Amino acid sequence: MKASASKSGREDPQPVTIERDTSNPNDEIDHALLEESLLKSVWERMLANDDALRLADTLRAAMTKTRAKS
Repeated sequence: MKASASKSGREDPQPVTIERDTSNPNDEIDHALLEESLLKSVWERMLANDDALRLADTLRAAMTKTRAKS
């Protein structure tokens, strides 16, 4: 049996439900960010990671350039 595919040709993400432990008020996990990430495919997460790395490299180069002028 073949899974249904969306218009983009990949499988639709399964609904995500994360049970939150409300017994610990100091829980520092960003559940909204976790849920958002789980809705993405592995490929989409890899592309987002690549974008973040490019941004970090750009910022690092800008800081190096600024320090070189000082």
